[in-house]
Amino acid sequence: MTRILGRVVSYVVLALIAVIGIAPFLYLLVISFKNRLDVLEVPPSLDFHWADISANYHTVIHDQKFPTFILNSIVVTGASTTIALLLGVPAAYAFSRLRFRGRDTWSSTILSFRFMPPVAVAIPIYLLVRQLGFLNSYLGLILPYVAFTLPLVVWIMIGFFDEIPREIDDAALVDGCTRASVLFRVMLPLVRPGIMVAATFGVIFIWNEFLVGLYIINSQERETIPIAASALLTVESPIDWNLAAVVGVLTTIPILIFSAFAQRYIVRGMTAGAVR
Repeated sequence: MTRILGRVVSYVVLALIAVIGIAPFLYLLVISFKNRLDVLEVPPSLDFHWADISANYHTVIHDQKFPTFILNSIVVTGASTTIALLLGVPAAYAFSRLRFRGRDTWSSTILSFRFMPPVAVAIPIYLLVRQLGFLNSYLGLILPYVAFTLPLVVWIMIGFFDEIPREIDDAALVDGCTRASVLFRVMLPLVRPGIMVAATFGVIFIWNEFLVGLYIINSQERETIPIAASALLTVESPIDWNLAAVVGVLTTIPILIFSAFAQRYIVRGMTAGAVR
């Protein structure tokens, strides 16, 4: 009886968590189906009209050209995350397996860089990117985002490499593999969940980053979604909450798809530090 009661309580708690997590997105979706006046109804009604839905999404997709901004975000996020993984995974393997002076100090220092808020370094980053001639370009965004994401990738991957017994490395080395061969042919298949975890957290951070992009990008053709969405807030006119909701829906869908693809690895990423 106690076991059944505990199971029921667990299901109820999980259901409440699911409702709390899904409710904001459903409310956002409902608002995106309304016209400018109907969004003010409390509580919101479920009486939808196709003309309102079509007008809202047509305005955002065609008039405000949000697919362009989504493409910009996909390019910047994908390139930044890929580069951070290419650099971070070998670095994490070195920290986990090699012995050198200051190894622990350097690994902690790398993680501390991730705790630095973007607002503290936004102006120096802008000056550096301007000096390099990368303002208003994909590369001007990718380089800072790689720098922000790389420490997180390294720290997560150190935890996953540390979980793998060193005997596996030793056996591969005895069989004639080099360190590089051990990493790419033996270790990478074993730490694939960790790579997905690091990629997930990197994608979420880069996709939502606003401040650095606001400094570096000054033309609409290169704006990412957070920068373009900020244009909805103007002092000349009130906010069209229905259009803002459409932007929220279109912004959230790609990241939800990616998170759903990688969700089974996220819990392992959150507990990797505890395992160490």
